[in-house]
Amino acid sequence: MKKIKFLIIIISSFSLLLCFGCDKKEQHQHTWQEATCLNAKVCTECGETEGNALGHNWIDATCTTAKYCQRCGETEGVALGHQWTEATLTAPKTCTRCQITEGEPLKPSTIIEATLNHSYISVGSKTRLIVKNYYDLTAFYVEFSKENIISMDNYGLIEGLNIGLTTITLTLKTDPLSKVSFDIEVISKQPSIYVTSTRMELNDSTSIFFRNLNELKEESINDFDITFENGNILTLDKDKKLIATQYGTDTVTITSKLDKRITSSIEISVVSANSFVILYGKDETGIVKAGEQFQFQIANSLCQNSELKWISSDSKTAVITDQGVVTLKKEGNVTITVYDPTNPSDDTKKINYIITIIGETEADYISRFIHMALRENGVHETGNNYQKYGEWYPNNGQPWCAMFVSWCWYHSGLSNDILCKYQGCYAGMKWCTEKGIMHFVQDYTFTEKLENNVSSEQKATNYQPATGDIVFFLSSGMSHTGIVIYSDDLYVYTIEGNTSDQVAIKRWSLNDARITGYAHPEYPPYSSEREDFSWIALPKDDGTNWWSIVDEQQKVD
Repeated sequence: MKKIKFLIIIISSFSLLLCFGCDKKEQHQHTWQEATCLNAKVCTECGETEGNALGHNWIDATCTTAKYCQRCGETEGVALGHQWTEATLTAPKTCTRCQITEGEPLKPSTIIEATLNHSYISVGSKTRLIVKNYYDLTAFYVEFSKENIISMDNYGLIEGLNIGLTTITLTLKTDPLSKVSFDIEVISKQPSIYVTSTRMELNDSTSIFFRNLNELKEESINDFDITFENGNILTLDKDKKLIATQYGTDTVTITSKLDKRITSSIEISVVSANSFVILYGKDETGIVKAGEQFQFQIANSLCQNSELKWISSDSKTAVITDQGVVTLKKEGNVTITVYDPTNPSDDTKKINYIITIIGETEADYISRFIHMALRENGVHETGNNYQKYGEWYPNNGQPWCAMFVSWCWYHSGLSNDILCKYQGCYAGMKWCTEKGIMHFVQDYTFTEKLENNVSSEQKATNYQPATGDIVFFLSSGMSHTGIVIYSDDLYVYTIEGNTSDQVAIKRWSLNDARITGYAHPEYPPYSSEREDFSWIALPKDDGTNWWSIVDEQQKVD
């Protein structure tokens, strides 16, 4: 009975649906129309709705289209329009939104023609930027993409400051559209190399030296490849010394193993000593300690040292005499230049020799000073006081005894802080008195006030002259000076210039009234026993004397 009632209820409910599902009298099923952006889902038979409208699915506006619905195509608003950037020299007018372009890149009214001589330079080296039709760069704004890599002046001269890469941009002030740019790289310094002499004889050897190794990334010659333009003139031994194997000229090039752009070259000639002057120094290395002294030798007998002109490139580092005796004063490099003064253009007798001075050695400067003077013994003036000492001073044609002393002092490598360079005997003695190194053996009164609170009136003392002293003759109407070689109980032995128109060794009585006194310079210290010059008082092997006696009546200039 219950089952029958349940079935009746189901049938009744279905009947109601069929009868009352829409406004139409007849029974039907819904025919749905899909929802749109603005309308919900709807039955096309009865108008019943279900759910909500979908709403617009908007696509953003672009430069050329308005905002629109992706479903229904409805639009809203207007297109954005292009947002243009101005055309440049490298790009046309461009929209920043859609990147579309229009037209062509700008063309400057002025075309800049410029040339950069080198795309890379080393630290400390220079190159030039040249702009055609412009004398200098003042018409341009100059910019560097990276500062402190290079410097550039108003004339386009560029100097490498630090390793790196930068871009130089020139903009014409009257036409900002007119520009030109260059990339330039600064690399490590180029090596500066040298050999003792670029002229060699067969079988001679030399080493390659660096002037600036401490400024390079490379640590030694082993960090470089060495090549020869002509492989037959020079060879390289296991110690990387250059050996002269054949006559001719060759170019030696070193190239960094770290950067092939780092390179340097030197030209060397192998010649016959019978045709060209070839110099030999202390040894083949050309390395000498400060304080040392040696005399250059010329290969074979093409000419004598005295026939050549000898010049030091830096007298503060090394000095050289007209006989090729060089004295090394301090560390550094010095170039000795030699040529024939009678024919300076004669390349066969013109040569440079580079000395490398290192460290320091103790030297007996007193002995050196005396020997320097003794080498000059017998040198005559050419007349009217003309001689090499006055030419060197320079005040040729004047009394030259003091200039001779100064010449010997200078070429011994001694400083003028120890003894002044003097031409006048009175001025030299005054300086020595003011410095407190003067010992008077005659009373003497200066005609002027002295410096350093030194009295103008000097009294005689007992003083035994020493080797290396400077003797002054300013008493009994004389004005003369010389160098003390040695003294004993009775005599003082001197070497003097401008005595009978020459350099000569003299013997004076210690009691000679013409001797005013002696200056005793404070020579550099020397720990070893100094050379003994007492031999100057003894006869020569042939029985003659080294010296000549000065007669008490003899006038000495």
